[in-house]
Amino acid sequence: MEYLKMFSQWKDVEEHSAQTVIFTEGTPADALYVIISGDVELSLRGEILGTERVGGIIGEMAISPSASRNTTATALTDIKLARLTRYQLNMLMTKNPEFSLQVMGVLADRLRAVNLYITAQFDTVD
Repeated sequence: MEYLKMFSQWKDVEEHSAQTVIFTEGTPADALYVIISGDVELSLRGEILGTERVGGIIGEMAISPSASRNTTATALTDIKLARLTRYQLNMLMTKNPEFSLQVMGVLADRLRAVNLYITAQFDTVD
């Protein structure tokens, strides 16, 4: 997670206490977040999809213009997040290939998690 160093002096940082909802599914996705410290739980319709830790990325739907959040993110511990607008994200991805690969990995992981969620929902339907 070499890319994490670049966020040590990031100007747009948010801090949230444990159990605080950072964003909810269905709200506009105006920024992506990199977790500087703490743990964040991601859920979909009340079902836990997973936990992101230091160096993790949440809110990746902000990559797409006019996107909405597809999960709810809740702080499990006190957390510190670097907030990136779409413009900042584009600049970082252009200048830092490692960060670009990290973002693509997050997208693939989220797709897998949602696929498992959907599969589980259809498996329980009679």
